[in-house]
Amino acid sequence: MWPKRNTVWHKIETTPEWDVLVVGGGITGAGILREAARAGLRALLIEQKDFAWGTSSRSSKMVHGGLRYLAQGQIGVTYQSVKERQNLLQAGEGLIKPLGFLMPAYKGGSSKWAYKAALSIYDLMAMRWDHREYSADEMSMLAPRIKREGLEGGFAFEDAQTDDARLVLRVMQEALADGGTALNYVRAETLLKDGDRVTGLRVCDAETGAQLDIKARVVINAAGAWVDHLRG
Repeated sequence: MWPKRNTVWHKIETTPEWDVLVVGGGITGAGILREAARAGLRALLIEQKDFAWGTSSRSSKMVHGGLRYLAQGQIGVTYQSVKERQNLLQAGEGLIKPLGFLMPAYKGGSSKWAYKAALSIYDLMAMRWDHREYSADEMSMLAPRIKREGLEGGFAFEDAQTDDARLVLRVMQEALADGGTALNYVRAETLLKDGDRVTGLRVCDAETGAQLDIKARVVINAAGAWVDHLRG
């Protein structure tokens, strides 16, 4: 259950200074809030709209292991992506689930051997053997409307998908359970400064119009597409 809005606003008003103040209620902000709370810090997050309102509710819904990075020779990035995908599949049961893909191979394009090598490396990184090779006839059975001309066969492999907004809310609830504080429909108006040092934010409650100066040792800008607006 989410705490009552008036209760949270009162807590913000009566806290002299926060250790960490996060601006932005997407997956980045929610993750930072959770980690800060778990580290025992007095952590507050504010969001100008609903939590996960911005990019974190308008993603591709894909939790991919970075196969495209492998094609670009970015082995380290691919390994990290695969590792994180597997972590999410284990930790986010019910929110992250496997998603199957078919990859056709055509004459004149990348060879089947190149695809096979790439998918083998991909699976080895995940420490699981998920891909499977198919003949041209088998691919046509699996995808009846696929273009047959030049088709040499193909492969099936797995990545994962998620409900991105629900994932944000899950992480946010875990952050609150660990002692973090979060409130949406609170807009960052301007940075508070002491010389060149940022010391907090002036915020506005979008529901009541009330303004409040919030002091914080560290302000983290996780505003996504609005990051430069706050910086400016």
